Amino acid sequence: MDPRSVEGQTPGTSNSDERPELSEREREILILVATGASNKLIAQQLVISPNTVKVHLRNIFAKVGAASRTEAALYAIREGLVLVTSDAPVVAADEGPTAQAEAAEATPQTTSLAPGPLPAPAAGPRPAWQRWASPLVIAVALVSVLALVYVRVRPLAAPTPTLAPPTPLPRWITRADMPTARTGLAVATYENQIYAIAGETVNGIAGTVERYDPATNTWTTLRPKPQPVTDVGAAVIGGRIYVPGGRQPSGAVTDVLEVYDPRQDEWDTRAPLPVALSAYALADFEGHLFLLGGWDGQRYVASVYEYSPDQDEWTERAPMPTARGFSGAAAASGRIYVMGGQDAAGPLATNEEYAPEQDGGSTAWQARAPLPQPRCRMGIVSVANIVHIVGGEGGAQPMAPLEYFPQSNEWKTFETPAGPSWSGLGLTVVETVLHAIGGRQSITATTQHQSYQAIYTVSIPVIP
Repeated sequence: MDPRSVEGQTPGTSNSDERPELSEREREILILVATGASNKLIAQQLVISPNTVKVHLRNIFAKVGAASRTEAALYAIREGLVLVTSDAPVVAADEGPTAQAEAAEATPQTTSLAPGPLPAPAAGPRPAWQRWASPLVIAVALVSVLALVYVRVRPLAAPTPTLAPPTPLPRWITRADMPTARTGLAVATYENQIYAIAGETVNGIAGTVERYDPATNTWTTLRPKPQPVTDVGAAVIGGRIYVPGGRQPSGAVTDVLEVYDPRQDEWDTRAPLPVALSAYALADFEGHLFLLGGWDGQRYVASVYEYSPDQDEWTERAPMPTARGFSGAAAASGRIYVMGGQDAAGPLATNEEYAPEQDGGSTAWQARAPLPQPRCRMGIVSVANIVHIVGGEGGAQPMAPLEYFPQSNEWKTFETPAGPSWSGLGLTVVETVLHAIGGRQSITATTQHQSYQAIYTVSIPVIP
């Protein structure tokens, strides 16, 4: 299934006259269910808890009149939210025993399954040769395997020559350059496609939008952002990319919130920010945007604003302990981490943890282990609840990439990409691969694009 379009039908349009009112988050979860994602995978991809997924599923099932994940998937197909190829079965990919258990938790109805008849055992005792043949075959096979293992381990009595250790393969790979060199851009991933939005080019601040396809290693130019800006971030919620605020070509900071629909290649505006801001940190958490700190045109601020796409409104939250701009934010392990940045005195090593559900209390914000060295204008993203930082300014060059582990509150470095370090870049993730795009090397905007395999999956065959 491909959650983009249905043959002969405009994506996102309904075949029925009356369509239940699903929220942005509910529609996003329904699409993932229809593409075969389990509750655990949905929770990881949307950075929410499995219990939250179950609550949304109960609401979705009630609204669309579905009693199972398969019925919900069929509804998504009928409403044009996903694409089914002619040879694909029309069922949810995880409608197995585990998924049925998850669906049962999310659905108030119960279903009784009557067991079918079992085949009758063969009558009469087995012949004598069958009773001893199987053990003999197993014994012969076991001896053969042991002999083979021994031969492989000790093929000769002569000493084995010493071999040099294998050279590890580089995990950073150079990809196709972004067509337009720029810094201060926003990047976001939707349906395994990367969108590079706005930023400052050698000719000034632009609204350029370019899409990268990792499968073909190619770029495509799309409809530009109506208001050119730089020093911005982007987040994907409900199939749309949200780009708030930014610094305009005039130098003024804007409060405009523009939203891009990748399926239609169209831009729209939503409720403006409470104040004009650029150089903020941006995080997507539980289907809401959190805009943290930034530059208001006169000073660095500590303000925090939460945006609800469903209500299209902003709410002010408990401010950060440290006012700063050009920091980075990422959601991991049920918290939002705001790292680095700069204030009037220069780059910071500050790392502060925010618990949105505790907002209003004294424990909403906590200081965590600071960065190994001050850093600002870097790329930041979370993969498997590990925060990754690439690039930046503020200390010795080149600045090594960093991993932060919230569970142990520890920092570690990882492999540094080839070439000079850079800042003002965009960092995003496709599955488990980081993509570092654009930015500035020295004082020049770059088209550089490199990827890093953050997590490897190793399959080990099991022989019964």
